[in-house]
Amino acid sequence: MASLQLLALLVMGPAAGVWASAWASAQDSEIEPAPMPQGARDLIELTCLECHEGSRSEGGLDLLAALANPTQHTGTLTRAVRRVEAGEMPPEEPLDPDEHALLRAGVQTWLGLEPGDPGRPTLRRLTRSQLRGVLRDLLGVELEVGRFLPREASAYGFDTTGDAHFLGPLDLERWVEFVEAILDQLRAEGVDPLRGADLSTEMDRAAAIRELAGRAFRRPATDAEVSARAELVERALAQGEDVDAAMEEALRSILLAPSFIYRLEDDRPGLLDPWPLEGYELASRLALFLWGTLPDDGLKEEAASGALQGAAAARAAAARMLGDPRSRWLAEDFAAQWLGFRELEDVTPDVRRFRAFKPALRRDLRREAEAFFTDLILEDRSVLEVLDSDHAFLNDRLAAHYGLPPVGHNELRRTPLSDRRRGGVLGMGAILTVTSTPLRTSPVQRGQWVMERLLGRAAPPPPPEAGVLPEDDRQKDGLGLRERLEAHRDKPACAGCHALFDPYGLALEAFDGIGRWRAGRPDEPPIQTRVTLPSGAEVDGPVGLKIALRQDPHRFLVALQHALFTYAVGRPPGLADDQHLRAALLKAAGDDYRFSSLIRGIVGSPAFTSRRNP
Repeated sequence: MASLQLLALLVMGPAAGVWASAWASAQDSEIEPAPMPQGARDLIELTCLECHEGSRSEGGLDLLAALANPTQHTGTLTRAVRRVEAGEMPPEEPLDPDEHALLRAGVQTWLGLEPGDPGRPTLRRLTRSQLRGVLRDLLGVELEVGRFLPREASAYGFDTTGDAHFLGPLDLERWVEFVEAILDQLRAEGVDPLRGADLSTEMDRAAAIRELAGRAFRRPATDAEVSARAELVERALAQGEDVDAAMEEALRSILLAPSFIYRLEDDRPGLLDPWPLEGYELASRLALFLWGTLPDDGLKEEAASGALQGAAAARAAAARMLGDPRSRWLAEDFAAQWLGFRELEDVTPDVRRFRAFKPALRRDLRREAEAFFTDLILEDRSVLEVLDSDHAFLNDRLAAHYGLPPVGHNELRRTPLSDRRRGGVLGMGAILTVTSTPLRTSPVQRGQWVMERLLGRAAPPPPPEAGVLPEDDRQKDGLGLRERLEAHRDKPACAGCHALFDPYGLALEAFDGIGRWRAGRPDEPPIQTRVTLPSGAEVDGPVGLKIALRQDPHRFLVALQHALFTYAVGRPPGLADDQHLRAALLKAAGDDYRFSSLIRGIVGSPAFTSRRNP
């Protein structure tokens, strides 16, 4: 046999052909755009191209290239429209509402976007985190997937994004090795993936294959899928294998099938209009989004009966699922990626500078963040508590780390706070650590984190001549980090961008590189945390920053809603999604922005409940 790739294709048998169609469905078709309405084109040319033309376009936004080839620059045009509507562009003389409407309508018409269009479908693969949950529920084994499969590439902040889910020859070899490791572990632990099914007759074995394949594929297995694998089993038996070894052939084929690895959904060739998802497809979307695993019996029963179709059914199913402990998955995976505390496992503060940073503290910091979001989800609390809350999840070790009174237990528990510097994500050690460097704090990283994660605005790339700050904030000249940063901002190429995010980071400067509160050393200048935000508001320290963010939370709410959409749908929201998302956020306001209200807006969206052809 020439290679492991060939082995995989042979094992899959008739399923191998699905790889070709799956790959084809992931490709963008070349569509000739309609002419752009002249008024919108004139607006872009007159107000935008002076700064956003060519390879050195400000913020990397090359609108000249977008005008020349819109279908390859949909994201660029979407960002441009959104920044204009937010009043950020043009900086000297913002457009009026009529011009906003003209620009939006022109771009939507040009790109052929209709409100409610579910958007371009993308081929999405199970992530490593999802695989752990799926294998646990499918086969009853806990497997460290990271030993065999590399971490997925992320796009738009998440590893669930379809455009990043490539699978090359080396990846396929790893999948084959991974499946063999699964089979080895099943044998070693004596686990029966067939749940004690009767395998006495050929009909019994086919029935067991049908049941297992249906669970693995997250929909009923077809007769062709069952018969192909039944033939593998009968052939193995005829060659002298015992029944367990023969059934392993079927299991291997199931685990290597595209319908297991990918989240395949049927196209409808020739159909121009979108259609509601088939019930099992919607059940799979809901289960992988909210639980990171297989649909449960309730979802499958609704799918089988035809009841699971459309926005109302999706919202009702989500309401039930959010009350289940399995929804803590959103804290462990979505929140960990959105806010970046998943990166805590890759961060290593300098052991001499930060001696308190031990493995136990690293675990506590991550678990604190997960516990906070799990509580937010299961108790259906307002998402505004992300910005500021009157509680944190503490044990004695974390309380001591934060300089708080002992709480009297080693387990992380919900603890009321009288110190408003903590509470919410801005006072969490996990966030403050991942936004620092090994030897010091980083107002730049912290400021960019606030701007990008909490306010949904991407930081522009630094210019080539920007330079860098020293890795260590303890320098012979005695300058504090704030003074050094102010000198850095004196460079004309740096001042404009740093003014956008530095104030947020400087307001958090009294937290050290691992999240402790610090008053400053006698040999250092006093730590100054009074800043003027880009909005013009003057704030002092983390408490002032929290107050400012809570007073005008709209950008935060939109950023969180867009993050949830991207994570759930596998692409960022486009202009065609905006009408639904705005209406959903308005409705969530009447429910105090409880977490479930934002989820209802996502799962009830056309992008989540319907599909169109590529």
